[in-house]
Amino acid sequence: MYTYLRRPIGVQVIEERRALPRQLATRAEAHHVGVVPHNPLSPVSTASCLQIAACIPNFALQEYLTGEDVFPKIDMVDNPAEHDGNGYLMMSDHPGIGIKLKLGARENTPMTPREVITRLHADGSVMDQ
Repeated sequence: MYTYLRRPIGVQVIEERRALPRQLATRAEAHHVGVVPHNPLSPVSTASCLQIAACIPNFALQEYLTGEDVFPKIDMVDNPAEHDGNGYLMMSDHPGIGIKLKLGARENTPMTPREVITRLHADGSVMDQ
């Protein structure tokens, strides 16, 4: 049995988003629920998720897809998170979230749009199919 904590959509304003992950982790911890940060699969989101993981006591697992060390993702940032080969991602000791966007990253790695067709619940969350 899995326990999920889902926040209502649209209740936070942009200025509050920086604190949102810790607030959700605190609410989850009060109910003895672990936190698994969702990683939308980019070196920037991985670095952000690792920072969240490092500062919450109820971190459980990090969603991660290998391939951040190959094109096109390797051309987006300097110092991407490194996998140790034993199931762990290494925390960066660089300032901020530990990465730096490369000059021209947007131009050198253009977005490839694709249509994603999926069913959604009334609250906007993805429905299992």
